[in-house]
Amino acid sequence: MNTAPPFVVVAPVNDDETLARCLAASPDLSSERIPLRVIRGAHSANGVIADALWAATDGFVVYAHQDVYLPRGFFSTLAERLATLDRLDPAWAVAGAIGRDAARVTHGTVWSTDRGRVVGERITGPAPVECLDECLLILRAGDLSLVDLDVPGFHLYGVDLVQMGRLQGRRSYALPLQIVHHAKPITSLGGGYARAHRYMRLKWRARLPMTTLITPLERVPWKLWKMRAGARLRTRFSSARHGYGQETDPRRIARELRYE
Repeated sequence: MNTAPPFVVVAPVNDDETLARCLAASPDLSSERIPLRVIRGAHSANGVIADALWAATDGFVVYAHQDVYLPRGFFSTLAERLATLDRLDPAWAVAGAIGRDAARVTHGTVWSTDRGRVVGERITGPAPVECLDECLLILRAGDLSLVDLDVPGFHLYGVDLVQMGRLQGRRSYALPLQIVHHAKPITSLGGGYARAHRYMRLKWRARLPMTTLITPLERVPWKLWKMRAGARLRTRFSSARHGYGQETDPRRIARELRYE
């Protein structure tokens, strides 16, 4: 008898070609063993997450970017990792593949195509974090208590979900998972990112400074301004000559990494 918890995957989508090449090509999803819910025209990530949590009656909602590839057998592994987490901390709030703690130590790994390598630090079990990368987030079905619908757009909501959990006395965790994030290089921290950064600084001003995966939240955002100036941003996120690009089949990367 299959006792694995039910999963539903939800993804906001604005590029059907990327979706077809990456997330929808994930074996457990392409076989329809795990349902994939695609949302087009969404106004915010938290709106997508809230709708999915409300609609799911049991198990877990897995929020994933359209450019993430989940190797064959991913959900069997995820079920095992969540069972371990439940035994460690039954009240956990949010889980993901990679995050940082308050000391800015990274926990967990993902393959990042823009870097051409696996980034992060390997872990052997659940690691408490203060923020999570939004490329992959796992939440309990029906748990709308973490979701602030006023968080604008599609940036920094992984930090916000974790911090909302902290308000309830709940921890969030990075899990040892294997995923391919077929990401493009980040070229700007203006626009939607800057708006989300400002919202988060105002919302969490009593708790600042606060770590993120890119630039910390501070009362005066010196580091954000410095990175937006250009030089450091180009150095950190520019494409390297590593032989991987958006045309690379993420299934090939998963095979090279022996993820499947």
